[in-house]
Amino acid sequence: MEVEQLNDRLWMLDVEQFGVPRYGSVYVLGGRHPALVETGTSVEAPRVLSGLRTVGIRPEEVRWIFVTHVHLDHAGGAGTLLRHMPQAQVVVHPRGAKHLADPSRLLASVKKATGQMADKYGTMEPIPTQRIVPAEDGHLFDLDGARLSAVEAPGHAPHHLCYFEHRKKWLFTGDAAGTWREGMLLPTTPPPNFDLPLWETTLDRLVAMEPAALLYTHFGPNYEGRDALFAYRDVLRSWVGRVEDVWNEVARDDGAAVGRLLADPELRRWPYNDHAREAELEMCVRGVLHYLRRRENE
Repeated sequence: MEVEQLNDRLWMLDVEQFGVPRYGSVYVLGGRHPALVETGTSVEAPRVLSGLRTVGIRPEEVRWIFVTHVHLDHAGGAGTLLRHMPQAQVVVHPRGAKHLADPSRLLASVKKATGQMADKYGTMEPIPTQRIVPAEDGHLFDLDGARLSAVEAPGHAPHHLCYFEHRKKWLFTGDAAGTWREGMLLPTTPPPNFDLPLWETTLDRLVAMEPAALLYTHFGPNYEGRDALFAYRDVLRSWVGRVEDVWNEVARDDGAAVGRLLADPELRRWPYNDHAREAELEMCVRGVLHYLRRRENE
């Protein structure tokens, strides 16, 4: 497992999500009150514990786990990690708190949405409500020098937060700025809650914060800051337009639209998960189709 030090109190752990190097990041903030940003899936929890020890932090010292949203590749390991972190609390959007306390509906939804990839997402252990901290927009956390603010960031999911570190002006993006793989920005638009107008409003807010770097969960730092956010707006608009064009060409047959896009040679070269490329791409297509039908009925 790769551990990369990004500054004097920040490390990035490559948890080799889904068994793929440089696919999923967990960030470690050091100091008197150590914190994690994201957890990976429950499958990757042992790697997170190992990474903490590598940077000289004992799991029982960790005070905070910040999750951007409750999708299992971002928060699935939280309950498992808490068994080793008796002082830690989990920070999450208020709309996500109930799913951490009782993940049964979330797990059923993940199984339906991810298909053949479901087993790779692991599970989620319920978290006692007293260890969950619902964070509203603007909630400020003082981590012994590092100051982290929760930023409301819907579009990918209605319960999505980003976290802005004021000292360095670094933004932990979750999926709010897309995914960043092999130097390419990719859309991440899963069903059922992808919403283009909401996401564009989120990008406007993030741009206004003038981040110096974007710290992607998938994957790693991007030092283009605002420029990367502008670029992702273009990626989203282009992606939605592409899916809509194909959907109209096949008389709005969802299955036919998915089949045509999965067969597109250009899309097959996008650096998605090599072990489940079609499943991941299909999930993103179906999220746009769900959005288009919802928009049509509004």
